[in-house]
Amino acid sequence: MIKTCITGISIITPHFNDFEGIKRTHDCLLKQDSEQWEWIIVDDFSDATVKELLVQYFQENSSQNIKLVLNDRKETASICRNIGADHASYNHLVFLDSDDIVSKDFVSNRSIEVKDFVVFKNFNLLDEKGNNKPAPSADGNYLNFFLKAKFIWQTSAILWNKYFFIKIGKFNTYLKRLQDVELSIRALILSNNYRIIDNKVDFFYTVSPINIKKTPINVVCESVNYLITYMSEHYSLDKQQKDLVTGYYFLCIRYFNRSEDKGDMVHVQKSLKVFYEKNYMSYFSYFRGLLFLKLYKIKLISSDLFLRLNRYFYK
Repeated sequence: MIKTCITGISIITPHFNDFEGIKRTHDCLLKQDSEQWEWIIVDDFSDATVKELLVQYFQENSSQNIKLVLNDRKETASICRNIGADHASYNHLVFLDSDDIVSKDFVSNRSIEVKDFVVFKNFNLLDEKGNNKPAPSADGNYLNFFLKAKFIWQTSAILWNKYFFIKIGKFNTYLKRLQDVELSIRALILSNNYRIIDNKVDFFYTVSPINIKKTPINVVCESVNYLITYMSEHYSLDKQQKDLVTGYYFLCIRYFNRSEDKGDMVHVQKSLKVFYEKNYMSYFSYFRGLLFLKLYKIKLISSDLFLRLNRYFYK
């Protein structure tokens, strides 16, 4: 068993073929105004040349507070994050991707007491051109926002108590997408002691537009199906909460609307049926969704109208 302490933060980064991102993250950490951190990089079976660069780089920049873990086969980012948590020496965890940026006070701002978890809700979004803007923020019933597929914080916005993170089961490795969303839903349901902090911006999250080549529609729909099935089987949501969950059906619609292959409709139809079967929508809502798909397929409604109709009724 690894001995843990609470005087610092374990920063965990899953890595796959992004050596330049790793160097950039390292630069950010070297500039921290607090030395109470460790960095655990879990390489997910990168290409041999990238792995060689990575190993050489950390041999040349060796430090007691940097750990490099090399997977011996390709896994997923969620598995890598869970592996990183198992290697953590501190009781406070942050998951940071290699394409994101933190300011010099990122660690010191998180040197606080953490019961279950703390959300630093204010961060900026970086687009592909390097422009940044404030991320969407919200106040109120945070669980409800996530239930209706409004993602009001990102993975790195959360500072975890390691024991709580392990207690609730860590990242769900069965999900191919929406892993951080599912974890936030689970944490909000199971925690009785978390905080949301209205903080200064010290984290910059890189975002990319929807790209169905990188995230095919079938992967999105399968993840949505798994998510709502899991919630149906494990959580007792009331009727109001269940009514919110169709926002994830609209997520499927958004990806499908950008697909050049209308044969992808079969995946959306399957998701629509799952929502009905799991009692997240009425038969009338199910039939209406089928009707919109049919009208779109035979080109009686435009792509724009198809999206607007689904947004109105399901988002």
